[in-house]
Amino acid sequence: MHLPAFAAADGGLFAQQGLDVEFVDCVPAADRSLRGYAVTLEALAGGVADFALSSVAYLLAGQTETQGRLGSRFAAVFHQRNPIAGLVREDSDLREAADLAGRNAAGQGGSWFAQELQGALAHMGLGPAVIVEAAAGNRAALREGEIDVIPAWVDMLPGYKGGVPVRAIPLDIEVYATGLVAADRLPLELVERMRDALTAGYELQREQPELGIAAFRRRFPNISEDHLRTAWSVLEPYAFDGPTPGSMDAKRWKATIDYTAAAHGLSVFPAERVYRPEVLAPARELARACPGGGGAWSGSARDVVAGGEGVVVGAVGL
Repeated sequence: MHLPAFAAADGGLFAQQGLDVEFVDCVPAADRSLRGYAVTLEALAGGVADFALSSVAYLLAGQTETQGRLGSRFAAVFHQRNPIAGLVREDSDLREAADLAGRNAAGQGGSWFAQELQGALAHMGLGPAVIVEAAAGNRAALREGEIDVIPAWVDMLPGYKGGVPVRAIPLDIEVYATGLVAADRLPLELVERMRDALTAGYELQREQPELGIAAFRRRFPNISEDHLRTAWSVLEPYAFDGPTPGSMDAKRWKATIDYTAAAHGLSVFPAERVYRPEVLAPARELARACPGGGGAWSGSARDVVAGGEGVVVGAVGL
């Protein structure tokens, strides 16, 4: 859910940092596995974009695939808890995480969300779900009772509202989930400016949710306002219930790396290959220093500021 990035663009926050930002679609994932999505971050390291909004699992998969030579690392974390959830029918008797153990869970097409669910259950000391590849698709299988739960991130709930009524059972694992990934070739000063602009974008999106929604829909008009509003409302607490969005902590990072590696069978890397240690200090609270974002503007992100330092941001598979 990248609404804060679009809010930062339309709110002029990139311009305040002297950045001339262009949003691009990154290289499509090869498949629904983590390895498939890791290809997109390899493209980032190769110069397709300068920054990406991505997940810890994708980056750790990329480092595993390249044996620690990926060439991009996290510079900020925006979701302080892992939003993995089980989507169940509204009329299901499943109510909490413990109820998901031993139940049939969708695993169609090698989706990494099934691995994430299993890893989360194991982390909580619970038994595994039974992974089922439903031939008719997840929605139909849930409707017909072939499966009991669809593993997904909690903000994916609106995408399943069109069929049988569903609700989410969040597992709320206390590890990092998503954030800003920067190519290693970028200087620290530029990375910090991008981090601060996006951090301010989260504050602005919380204050003016329609700003990011409107900007997002100009690029992706097929996604409804209701879908975006609902997705933001369920994911917002994962950014704001805890440390300031954008900040990172070494102890939390160690727990995150260990958890993600165990959940997905990935290699454990030294911290400095996953995130930039020099940006561990809490992100500056630019949004509070500049309430309201310095005024809104309309147009493309590349029109923000004449002579600004140009950067390209890709949204990777989220």
